Amino acid sequence: MTTPTDTATPREDNRYWVPLNSWNQLAPRTYNRFVLCFKVDNDSQTTAIRHLESCVVKLGKHRPVLRSFLKVNAPIALISTSVQHNIPVEVHDVRNALGKSYAHLKEAGFPASAFVHQVFEVPAGDVAHALILRIYTLDGGLVLGIHLHHSLGDGKAIDDVVSWLSAETRGDLYDTKPVILSSPFYDRYCSSDKNTDGYLLDPEYISQRSPERRLISSPAAQTPSNCKLIGKIFVFKIATLNTIQGHMQQLVNTGRPSTSVILIAFLWAHTAKARTAASHEANDHTPTSTHDEQTNGGADYSRLLTIVDARNRVFEADQALQYFGNAVETALASLPTTDLLKTCNRPTPGTDPDVLAKHLEPIVRGVHGSFEAVDQDCVRERYELYASLRDPRKLALDHFPDDSRTFVFNSWRYLGMNAGQEWNITGTDGVGYPDAIRRAGDKWNWPAVMILPTPPGSRELEVMITVDEGAMELLLKDEGLMGFVDRVVS
Repeated sequence: MTTPTDTATPREDNRYWVPLNSWNQLAPRTYNRFVLCFKVDNDSQTTAIRHLESCVVKLGKHRPVLRSFLKVNAPIALISTSVQHNIPVEVHDVRNALGKSYAHLKEAGFPASAFVHQVFEVPAGDVAHALILRIYTLDGGLVLGIHLHHSLGDGKAIDDVVSWLSAETRGDLYDTKPVILSSPFYDRYCSSDKNTDGYLLDPEYISQRSPERRLISSPAAQTPSNCKLIGKIFVFKIATLNTIQGHMQQLVNTGRPSTSVILIAFLWAHTAKARTAASHEANDHTPTSTHDEQTNGGADYSRLLTIVDARNRVFEADQALQYFGNAVETALASLPTTDLLKTCNRPTPGTDPDVLAKHLEPIVRGVHGSFEAVDQDCVRERYELYASLRDPRKLALDHFPDDSRTFVFNSWRYLGMNAGQEWNITGTDGVGYPDAIRRAGDKWNWPAVMILPTPPGSRELEVMITVDEGAMELLLKDEGLMGFVDRVVS
């Protein structure tokens, strides 16, 4: 492993530290695990590493925010850009740890499970680097880890880093105007002597304004889960989704639903079916949940938490492009579980897109409605709530891994594989996109669906589904799902 040596931490003087905005305060105090896969022959790897290291130095000069330090061990996270240092670049040889060659990973379709390993753990101390670049070497290739600290930026921020660093590898110019770190809202950080829990707002009021979140007793609180998680990549043909989209357009009054919304509705229904059945098979008839009100008039409700980008909801167009940080909200859709199961139990569970579209229509309306509810006023009201919290770390998503009635959806579809994000790393085959982009980590995250990035013009969508092992076994046997899946990458 190699690391720069000039990484001194800022002086403990308050003049050198300023608070991050409230969106950033709510983000996990951990590193994002965004990795890009490149084929590089063994005898060219040293050259490729040296090229990347030189590009990272240039990136730090053009984007000094990436050279900053963060204080993340206190209720209010702080940033310091006053001390100059290089962005750390680490080189990790993972040949023995992973036990697979690059060619083997590529032939297998870069399965999600290959990137769940202890070698991909990126620890964050009390004072953390804004960005750490890791180069994981294996026989025949490199895996480039772009590990941006989550308290500084979300997926869109990582996408910006990809754009800048890939341009450095190509020797191309890019916009180096200073980025915007502040939100469009006013931040206030207060304390309350009257509230012994350290909150200015009543927990019930918080749940009313942000029903997909809950208060936790301490920042380190973990929700126990007895389920063993597993993830696989389900590949869909875009032509198949377009066909469903065409049928759906005639049924939904909200215009032509996107393929992403159709996928959300479709996978929400089928994962709910599998997880509910697996929960019953395990004799768990009462999934853990903080929301007893999910039962309404005897009906059992399921919830979908979808991560949405709030930039274009609150910034002017040019400011949205210049903003660097977290800017996500959660759209909450809630439907009777029986409605989701009816969709899966359609009369012909095969590949008839017209039948599927008719059964998906109420779910698509519910998902679309949840997106529309997160408008400018909603984002502003929520942000004011966040800024009123003495310890924002205690406001977490109301999601339990072993609650089969709650699921999370996120999309990386347009991250890192767009026009202008091609790489030209010395030692590779020339200008082009990575062979794959994956989420890495030392363990599976939580039950969720994530659309993975694919290159421009791709005729496929890769979707990583993470559920417990019992539910995954049922998903793979679900004819109503698998009839629309081209293949599964295991």
